[in-house]
Amino acid sequence: MDTIIYFYKKRDLQRPETEALQRDGYLLVRVGMDVGEDRWFSHSLKPLEDSAAAFDVGPGQGLTLRQRLKIGRRRREVARQQRKERKLLRRETDLVRRQMQSFLAELSGLADDRYECSCVYADAVRKVLFSPQNGTSGLSSLWQECCRIPEFDGYFQPEWAGLLLPHVSLHRFVVLGIADCVPMVFSHCARRMKSLQWFVREEDCTEELQDFLEDFYEEWGLAAALQPLEGKRAYARLLLETSQPVCILDFTGEPSVSPDGVAAGSIWIDFCSVEEKARRISERGKGIACFSLKEMWKSEGKS
Repeated sequence: MDTIIYFYKKRDLQRPETEALQRDGYLLVRVGMDVGEDRWFSHSLKPLEDSAAAFDVGPGQGLTLRQRLKIGRRRREVARQQRKERKLLRRETDLVRRQMQSFLAELSGLADDRYECSCVYADAVRKVLFSPQNGTSGLSSLWQECCRIPEFDGYFQPEWAGLLLPHVSLHRFVVLGIADCVPMVFSHCARRMKSLQWFVREEDCTEELQDFLEDFYEEWGLAAALQPLEGKRAYARLLLETSQPVCILDFTGEPSVSPDGVAAGSIWIDFCSVEEKARRISERGKGIACFSLKEMWKSEGKS
């Protein structure tokens, strides 16, 4: 049985908080993480600054011998303190490494090794665990050293995209972008479709797409209003205007699609699970319900 491990940010924890939930066809493991910049729960892995270099004195600074000796003593004191701090940092790093390894071993024990196991990170956690670090002691480097579980990339696979289809309703559809799962999604939605407006980038208006639309019309009797968009940021510049509630099927992965002109009561299904888009719709899309796999896994298990 496939396993999804969903990491999300949760404050005031001393260790990862794990919750395993059996779902239809897969196992969802939600993991609360209290991590920050170079911080693993209560353990700090912040790299040290070379403060001793600030006491370097050049020959032309006009200092007396006594002043130079005083600065030299202070520099040696700082250097000794930094050696102690580096030793402490190595101990903390080794401790965190052992904690990570133990925790990840527990996670692997929950999954059936006959099936795929993948990680999904909430943005607040991913930003910490996958940020660039200087040197090799940072939390990001340590996590990537210890965690060998691949990130989930199956958003367009029919079995995962299909989990969002129960949220499809209404009869007017707006489709943004294209993906391999589109035929499956259209097949599910076709009986309820009364209108279909489809925005795609100009380079995606292929002969294959035209053939698909012709076959769809022959089978269901519905002609799609196909609208090609020009430019690299075509979806970000798109201004949707709907006078009535619509069901938006979004395959773009573009976080900046504007919800401003979409009628209240609309449904927005984001098959790419872009958190920034969900926040934007929540803040600016009046009366628009947004659904995605990440939003679903985020709310699972909450009372």
